[in-house]
Amino acid sequence: MIGAAASRSRCVLVGADSLLIECAQVMLDRGHHLVAIVAGSPRVAAWAAARGIPTHAADDAHRWVEQLSGFDIDHLFAITHLRVLPAAALALPSEMAINFHDGPLPEYAGLNTPVWGLLRGETEWGVTWHRLTETVDGGETLVQRRFALADRETSLSLNTSNVEHALDSFDE
Repeated sequence: MIGAAASRSRCVLVGADSLLIECAQVMLDRGHHLVAIVAGSPRVAAWAAARGIPTHAADDAHRWVEQLSGFDIDHLFAITHLRVLPAAALALPSEMAINFHDGPLPEYAGLNTPVWGLLRGETEWGVTWHRLTETVDGGETLVQRRFALADRETSLSLNTSNVEHALDSFDE
């Protein structure tokens, strides 16, 4: 997706957790330009501000979409963002909008999927990078990583594995 061989991209990232920060750092290390980070948490906002990356608050999508509408953006990444993005946000990038989903698609769309997988006794799990469309978790799968679950898997250990597999597959 955003590996070293790819041309340099102008990107916007939207999200709230450490996975967004890790992916943003990978992008910076690869020479990509972060046009802005739409921060859903103070930690993400502080990280971006410390690097001089323009930051917008995630809680007012209408406002940040309007503020970014005049910028040249190749890709928008929603990483650990738990709200549905409006169609105007999906239209910002010239190439595509991409979402990280913490479950295997299409069988586990929606929120809280790791917990649902554990409650249903799944023995395998997966994370998915997919194209964002107006259908929630319905866009084309770009990269998916499947992995075995441990016998005594917990929500915490599964979420940790999800982050590891997300980072490992991000360059693809």
